[in-house]
Amino acid sequence: MTGTRTMPVSGIVCPDFGPVHDQPSGEDALSALRSGTVHRRDDLTMGLEPVPPSIKVARDRTCDILAAWELNAQIADATLVVSELVTNALRHAAPADARMDWTILLRLVRHRRQVMCLVADPSDRPPVVPEVDLAGETGRGLQLVAAYSHRWDWVRRRHRPGKWVWALLPPPEDAAR
Repeated sequence: MTGTRTMPVSGIVCPDFGPVHDQPSGEDALSALRSGTVHRRDDLTMGLEPVPPSIKVARDRTCDILAAWELNAQIADATLVVSELVTNALRHAAPADARMDWTILLRLVRHRRQVMCLVADPSDRPPVVPEVDLAGETGRGLQLVAAYSHRWDWVRRRHRPGKWVWALLPPPEDAAR
């Protein structure tokens, strides 16, 4: 999947997973930031500051929650995917108005034994998979997301500026590489 088309405005619809609302668990996205984390049994949302140390925070929290969900076989893939999605949000999604406060939302949603990793940022620009520069040090993030996920795509947020970029991890039996 190329990840370059817009999904319906009703939320995120992923074949093999089902619909995911673009508002986390009925909570206001900003309340997730204010309180640190909104966690329900099958849905975790957390606000991340738009700073590089947040990449490690996202990886660590992803590891913790997948372990709590007993999805240990998916931890390595999930932490890599989350790391790349948060890195892309940091590098490419800063609002044009530098005075604007913004945050990155990390969301993990479990449905049975599958996990969807979602990252929201304030940019309306679609993610772009660049041509690989074999000598380059960057530009492989979305290719890694595509390689380590069953599907990925993006959708504009309905109630706020920006977008969600999401990746559906393979079922646990397919996750070991």
